[in-house]
Amino acid sequence: MIPDAELQFGMKCIKLMLFVANFMFVLIGFLLLSIGLTIKTIYSDFDHFLVDHYYDAAKLAIALGIIIFFVAFFGCIGAVKQSVCLINIYALFLFLILILEVAVSIVASSMRYNLTTTVRREMRESMEFYNSYTNYVWDATQYNLHCCGVDGPEDWEQYNSASYNLIPVPRLLLDTRFDDVGNSSANATVVIQTANNTMNVAYNVPTTCCYNEECKNQNSVYTDGCLRGITFIVNECALLLGIGAICIAFIQVLGIIFANLLAKSVRRLKTQIEVARSERRQHIYEQLANAGNAKEKVSPVLYTPTSSEA
Repeated sequence: MIPDAELQFGMKCIKLMLFVANFMFVLIGFLLLSIGLTIKTIYSDFDHFLVDHYYDAAKLAIALGIIIFFVAFFGCIGAVKQSVCLINIYALFLFLILILEVAVSIVASSMRYNLTTTVRREMRESMEFYNSYTNYVWDATQYNLHCCGVDGPEDWEQYNSASYNLIPVPRLLLDTRFDDVGNSSANATVVIQTANNTMNVAYNVPTTCCYNEECKNQNSVYTDGCLRGITFIVNECALLLGIGAICIAFIQVLGIIFANLLAKSVRRLKTQIEVARSERRQHIYEQLANAGNAKEKVSPVLYTPTSSEA
C-alpha cells in the first residue's frame, strides 16, 4: 500500500508540471500574437500594394495567439480540478491548434508564390491614383525605403507631369571637354542648358524620391525601385511566419504528448489512492470482524452450588 503523503506529493508534482506547460503555451501564444500584429502593422504601410490574402497568415497567427490563452486557462482548470477528462480535452485543443499552425505555415509559404508580379501590378495601378488617395502610401514607402517608383524613377514619366505633388528634376548631361593636347578633362561632367537658359527635365517625381527636397539633378533621386524593397519585406515576413509556425508546432506536439502523460499519471495516481483507501477500509473491517469473533469465542463461566447452598 502506497502512503497517502507520497500520493499527495505525486499529485502536487503533476499539477506543477501542468502549470509550467501552460505558462510555456501562454508565452507561445504571446509570441504568435506579437508576430501577427507586427507583420500586420508592417503590411499596413504598403496596404495599397498588397492583395487581401497576404494578410491571411498574420490574421491566423493573431487568432491562434488568442485561442492559446484560453486553452492554457482551460488546462489550468483541469490541473486544479485534477480531472482526467478536462486534461484530455486540453490535449485535444492542442491538437486542433497544431493543425491551425500547420495551416499558417502553408499560407505563409503560398504568399511567396508569384509575389513580384502581383505587387508590381498593384503598384502600377495605385500610381494612377497618386493625387487622390494613394499619395500618402507612396510617399511613406519611398521615404522609408529610400526608393523611387516601382522599378525606378522612370516609372513616374508615365504619370501626369502637371501634378502638384510632382516636381521636375533637371537632367544631368555629360559634356566631355578636351584640353589643348586632346586629353579629356578630369571634370568632364557639366550641366548643359538649353537655348532659353533652362535645364532639360529628367523626371517628374514626388519629393520623397529625392535625397532632399531640392532635387538639384537626377543624381539627387533614388535610383532603386520600391518593388524590390517591398517584396523583400513580404518574403522575410512570410519566412518568419512559416518557420515560426513550424517551430511552435513542434513544441505543440511535445505539449500534446506531455498532456497525455499527465492525464495517465493523474488516472494512475487516482487509482492508487482509491486502492489505498479500499485497502484501508478492508483492514478496518477485518479488525472489527476479528474483534467480534474474539468476543463470541469467550468461554462461559459455570456456576457450581456449594454444599451449604444445597
